[in-house]
Amino acid sequence: MKKKLLWAIVIGAALIAGGVAGYKKLNPKPQTRVLETGRVEKGNIRGVLVETGIIKSQVGAVVKIGTRATGRLDKMLVKVGDRVRAGQLIARIDSREIVQAIEQQKASLQVAKNTLLQIQQTYPQKIAEAEANRNYARIAYERQQELIKKEYTTKDALDRAQNQFQAADAILKRLREEFSTQENITRATIKEIAAQLEQQDIRLSYTRIYSPLAGIVADVTAQEGETIVAGLQVANLVTVLDPTRLEMWVYIDETDIGRAKKGQKVEYTVDTYPNRTFTGAIERINPQPVVKDNIVYYLATVKVPTDDAAFLRPEMTTHARIILTEKEGVLTVPNAAIKFEKGRQIAYEAAKGAQTVKKVELKLGVRGEDRTEALSGVSEGTELATKLVLPVPASFQGGGAMKNPYGKKP
Repeated sequence: MKKKLLWAIVIGAALIAGGVAGYKKLNPKPQTRVLETGRVEKGNIRGVLVETGIIKSQVGAVVKIGTRATGRLDKMLVKVGDRVRAGQLIARIDSREIVQAIEQQKASLQVAKNTLLQIQQTYPQKIAEAEANRNYARIAYERQQELIKKEYTTKDALDRAQNQFQAADAILKRLREEFSTQENITRATIKEIAAQLEQQDIRLSYTRIYSPLAGIVADVTAQEGETIVAGLQVANLVTVLDPTRLEMWVYIDETDIGRAKKGQKVEYTVDTYPNRTFTGAIERINPQPVVKDNIVYYLATVKVPTDDAAFLRPEMTTHARIILTEKEGVLTVPNAAIKFEKGRQIAYEAAKGAQTVKKVELKLGVRGEDRTEALSGVSEGTELATKLVLPVPASFQGGGAMKNPYGKKP
């Protein structure tokens, strides 16, 4: 009887042990798995704003060259891609009508000058003759006055001498007034014709199109033989741009604009040169916002140096980093190791050679693109888990008992 009871106890214990082992096998204890780690180390760190930008031509670097002249385009001397100098002739419009008008004006101007010369030569001679006649009449009149006192002449002779003197004096005055009037009229005519001739020269200059700046021809909108009609607006013929005068517009999000300041260093790249980093500084921040896709941005302008402009083109998209602050030799942790839990910043310290972690609370400083300054909570050389799998609480496992929220059995 005792042997049977003993065997029953042994068999029961074996069954219980097997059941426990099977249960553990089917329901293993959750474990933490560390996939990747990062080391806490000292280094340099920068606080940056990562924004998107675009390359633009500076104001005045792109000029649409037009003409105010109407006529047939005789010659187009450039094509797209050509380099031009400042002051270089790039197009010519038919100017025959204007040239003919200039020749007529020149002829009229010469006639007016000859008329003035004739007036200046003839009127002084007439005035001299009139002065001689007046002087003779004056002497004759004075002689008659002396004779009448001695009764050697008659009153009629005295009256005739007086009338002749007055007539000669009137003729002299008239000639002098005519000389002044004719000279002034002719001078005014010369001035008017000269002004008209100058106006025609200006019109003629409109038929010669010169580049106001050195650069590259970006667009040609007219061809030889076409008729250019200049109306209320200037007809554009050629667009010239200076490829060395570029700037970058950085679109700064409204949530970041409070940290952006004039003079801050900017680093940026473009897709076509992914391994080349361009640098500049914020020159100004426009107060007027720009709304794109219902997001408010503010434009910051960064001037592009001439050396960098040789690699860049207008309308290129840039990936910009505005440098807010820089620190050297500070303790840093990988950004991937930083977690947030109940409003706290934490990390998981990974024990060497074991799949166990220790939660540590961090106090952080400057946040960079890849690493963040650690003010406290960790020491140099500590390994932090950057990728890990945490155990799932039993209440969230499928095998655990779930309570009916209504207090009844399902």
